[in-house]
Amino acid sequence: MAIHNGWQYPRTLNAPARLVSIRYSPWSERARWALDHHRIAYRILEHEPFLHELRLRHLAGWPRERATAPLLLAGGRRYRSGWEIASYADTAGSGTPQLIPETLEPAIHEVDVLVDRTLQAGRTLLVAALLDDPEGLDASWPSFVPGAVASALRPVARYATRWFSQKYALDLGQAQVEAQLQLIRVELDDVRRRLSGRELLLGNFSYADILVATLLQLVQPVSDRHWRLHPAHRRLWTRPDLAEEYRDLLAWRDSVYDEYRRG
Repeated sequence: MAIHNGWQYPRTLNAPARLVSIRYSPWSERARWALDHHRIAYRILEHEPFLHELRLRHLAGWPRERATAPLLLAGGRRYRSGWEIASYADTAGSGTPQLIPETLEPAIHEVDVLVDRTLQAGRTLLVAALLDDPEGLDASWPSFVPGAVASALRPVARYATRWFSQKYALDLGQAQVEAQLQLIRVELDDVRRRLSGRELLLGNFSYADILVATLLQLVQPVSDRHWRLHPAHRRLWTRPDLAEEYRDLLAWRDSVYDEYRRG
């Protein structure tokens, strides 16, 4: 359902749907999943943090607040969050079931808040690890950049990573990193309690399942069969301690991907 054309700008907001997406971001993955679930055709504009910041702000309409990906341009409108994109997909697409049915909206919103809070903590851990990982810094560049060039540009990648941490006001001190890790454990325990052996969080497949399935990327990435990552990104996202502790949640995540991930 998705066509990649990473360097093309949409000429107008009435052009076919375009999704500004970060290839390794859980936030972007859940937007792609929602569109694919409803069989909505769209083009992907690959966003590279720092490099494409001006393009992102332009496409977002030069907002006063922070411009972020995913960002969907469709039908003359901008959809600036995964929730907005999933809601749009529910009204514009053809797949079933609805991802955010009205009767479940409060419960799904509660999960959305939990997942976003946990992913913010995971972002802190990832950026802190990335700054000390030469291979990861090299993998930050687009795939067309040769390895030797990426290595030579490593100081620029480190600068861009620090810029990214400032954009999202991340505290990368050791004490804060440890606090964020503890927060992740608390929230994953909450997810485990909510599932309590269920096949799906709320009885039927919904956006809540997409949220939690993509959240678990910060524990251990899903198979490349579903979501292809650079080996360095896969290694940086993986936390062996959490993967062992929450292997039941990872098994649940894999089953949801196998059953419900289209596209």
